[in-house]
Amino acid sequence: MDNYLVKPEFILEKFQFKESFKIPSIKDINAESVVDLYENMRPFFPYFQDNRQTTIAAPKLEDILDNFDALLLDAFGVLNSGSALVPGIIATLDKAREKGITLLVVTNGASNNSFIKRDQLSALGLEFSQDEIISSREAAEIFLTYNKPNGPLGVMGNMGNDFIIPDLDCVELEQDFSIFEEVNSFVLLGTIQWDTVWQDILCDSLKNNPRPLFVANPDIVAPHKSNFSIEPAYFVSHLISNGVNLPFWLGKPFPTIYELAMNRITELSGRHIPLSRIGMVGDTLHTDILGANSFGIKSVLMTKHGLFRDENVAKMIKKTGIIPDFIIEGP
Repeated sequence: MDNYLVKPEFILEKFQFKESFKIPSIKDINAESVVDLYENMRPFFPYFQDNRQTTIAAPKLEDILDNFDALLLDAFGVLNSGSALVPGIIATLDKAREKGITLLVVTNGASNNSFIKRDQLSALGLEFSQDEIISSREAAEIFLTYNKPNGPLGVMGNMGNDFIIPDLDCVELEQDFSIFEEVNSFVLLGTIQWDTVWQDILCDSLKNNPRPLFVANPDIVAPHKSNFSIEPAYFVSHLISNGVNLPFWLGKPFPTIYELAMNRITELSGRHIPLSRIGMVGDTLHTDILGANSFGIKSVLMTKHGLFRDENVAKMIKKTGIIPDFIIEGP
């Protein structure tokens, strides 16, 4: 646990986007505009100077399995696309298990706990134990347990009855709009039911009385079969643009969730696996790939079923300078 303990002092900082940059409207969201928004958020994302000389390209994940002793798997864009299973993923993961590769789902989805995520994947035909899934919801719980802000903590995005921080009063803000001013910190788990009313209330509250805001999910969008769902980082970018202090991020590409994943990999495998033998398989350069590169594990970009489906991936890599160790189309 000591790896990701930090001093419980939350310094509030502001950030200004370039004057020439405009956050895209929801109706104009596509892969290119998502990349543009991520690029404008890079100053407060993990820094990584990429000096690698080569990227290995292969048709499928199964073609590169021998490079790994453990795989971290993004959910959306790797295991599933919305409610549809990514074709071929079951067979490839079965082969990985036969080779003794430790598997761990690492998802930025924080609206639900790992039990529900396990059941959702099981309904698609993918079988994981609860221990084989880590979500940024869990990362938020553990981080806030060891780095308690001043309470009460206002929880947004499906607190349910299982989001519990020991010795910290957690208040479900969905139940009462009037208590925004009574809490001393906030955590945003998800935005499934987010709307302009929520956005305006949170923005006004934080501008009038700046307090720490923790965001479990740094995704801008999540890929579905024919569209993208809008995720917390998109709405948070508007908060930042309107003068609200920068949040504290807890999911990919930030290190807290990777520290948790490394500990879990050791527990699942029963041994120490070198970082060079651990791969992060994901569909997004700025979360999965940047996070893996900056943490020191291998990065695998899957292109056919997620953010970059039907996109010029080489162009996106050149534009961002985020270079994966491996590029594959699918499982």
